[in-house]
Amino acid sequence: MELYKGKYFEVVFEDWCQEFPGACIISGHKKCLGDMTSDEWQELGILEKELERVCKKVFGATMFNFACLMNNAYRDNEKPHVHFWFVPRYKNELKLFNKIYKDRHFGYNFWKWANSKLRRQTDIFTKEEKFKIFEMMQKEFNLN
Repeated sequence: MELYKGKYFEVVFEDWCQEFPGACIISGHKKCLGDMTSDEWQELGILEKELERVCKKVFGATMFNFACLMNNAYRDNEKPHVHFWFVPRYKNELKLFNKIYKDRHFGYNFWKWANSKLRRQTDIFTKEEKFKIFEMMQKEFNLN
């Protein structure tokens, strides 16, 4: 679901990966970081700052992981493009939709346990709740 579309980037809310409430992908069109212009870097910074503001206000996020991981494009024979994962992290429990969300590995890299079924972060929200998370962010997002 598209949260924002700008001149160089779009912010995509992924309802399939809300094990960290508010996680998004900031997707660009360049093949590599070195190809980005000053204007693109500026838009990226504005987007990251706005996403932090929204997730602090709406969910009480403590900190954020911001990562550019392009390995899969080469592994899966896809056309690589610059994209960043924006991942809010939560030191305190978050009560949302009468559920208690706990960031099990707060303070650690969000991918560290991603491939371990026993240790990875659990996605506790239903599809409908994920859509509500998107709507909450969309309502607060102030760059459109």
